[in-house]
Amino acid sequence: MTITQERQTDLTDFRDGLRAFLRRIADDFGAGARLSDEHQGCDRIASVEELREGHEDRVRLVRRLQAALYDAGYAWPSGPTDHGGRGLSAEHDLEVERLMNEMGFPSREALFVGLNIVAPAVRHHGGDELRARVLPALYRGDAIGCQLFSEPGAGSDLAGVSARAVRDGNDWIITGQKVWTSMAHLADLGEALVRTDPDAPKHAGLTMFIIDMDSPGVTVRPIRQITGGAAFNEVFLDEVRVPDANRIGGAGEGWRVAATSLGSERSSMSGSTGPVTPHVLDRLHGLTGRLAAEAGPVHHEQVARTVTAVAALRAAEELTEKSWSHTLAPISGSVLKMLMVRAVDEIGRLAQSVLGERIYFDSGEWDTYAWSEFVLGAPALHIAGGTDEIQLNVIAQRGLGLPRPPKNT
Repeated sequence: MTITQERQTDLTDFRDGLRAFLRRIADDFGAGARLSDEHQGCDRIASVEELREGHEDRVRLVRRLQAALYDAGYAWPSGPTDHGGRGLSAEHDLEVERLMNEMGFPSREALFVGLNIVAPAVRHHGGDELRARVLPALYRGDAIGCQLFSEPGAGSDLAGVSARAVRDGNDWIITGQKVWTSMAHLADLGEALVRTDPDAPKHAGLTMFIIDMDSPGVTVRPIRQITGGAAFNEVFLDEVRVPDANRIGGAGEGWRVAATSLGSERSSMSGSTGPVTPHVLDRLHGLTGRLAAEAGPVHHEQVARTVTAVAALRAAEELTEKSWSHTLAPISGSVLKMLMVRAVDEIGRLAQSVLGERIYFDSGEWDTYAWSEFVLGAPALHIAGGTDEIQLNVIAQRGLGLPRPPKNT
């Protein structure tokens, strides 16, 4: 048996065991309760998942689901065994996402930041004690994480953050403000990028910390969006005391740690946890099939653009999983994110083309106004995880080797 055949056999055995486990717990978590053509379930379609008022029960359900996966060895198959993983491959992680999505398990969006942004930074840059303390808590759902990066005066320019941390014995005192912090209202801990050396060059004076969100001096204020949700927040840090043991990487190495988090975020946003899910595509297929005759031939070109965009995203995802060259690996997250955003935009345009004015007001008709949230949330994806312009710069400079543009142009 070749190495490839052994790997495939291992993956097949893993998939069979996972499917059996998920079937055993499906009823406990409402799996299979997908929306259908019979108009069952909640009539809601979102490009950016938001936990709204009365979300407490849903968060508890997601935490309990994550704990069940972790205890059975399915929350983090690729992780090290000493931190709750099984030492398998990233393909095994993807199988968990795919099968849970296929079987209709509830979204684990509340855990996205902790699992895909905070955990990679801690794993790759944190000390042994920090990894042992934080990683199992995140992967079991005992802790929800948030990302304290952006600031009112430094959105995409992370090197320009002004939140300060001053050393005080074995602690650091952090003061500043963060904004657009997803899930901060739910989070138990936050990954905070702050300035520890104001005299150093911008990129060199930054350090990353884990902050307990229940610490004195931490204030979270939700920001209401046009969609009606409030998944983003302002976070105020007023002389928050953080032990040095919560530092991720060395003092002055925050930029390198942030790069790990952002790279993982970009890849994860477009992967199986992204908004271009089989569920969204099934709803879109049902919508166009039902209303195609009404919409007429005008939307056919948009159908072609949508199919092309989704196919390009899926092809790139498959290539990323199996055979990205070493040269392309540094930009794979940016490529996937740009393709994902394009696919979401085209899906929204197709829904608008087919529905016409019915997407803009709630008449009570099922599967019509529901698409407005998808369309209204899509612009946020052009910013989240780094703006489109930043992704294009990464692709151009790190992937294609193009020079940086001259300053002041």
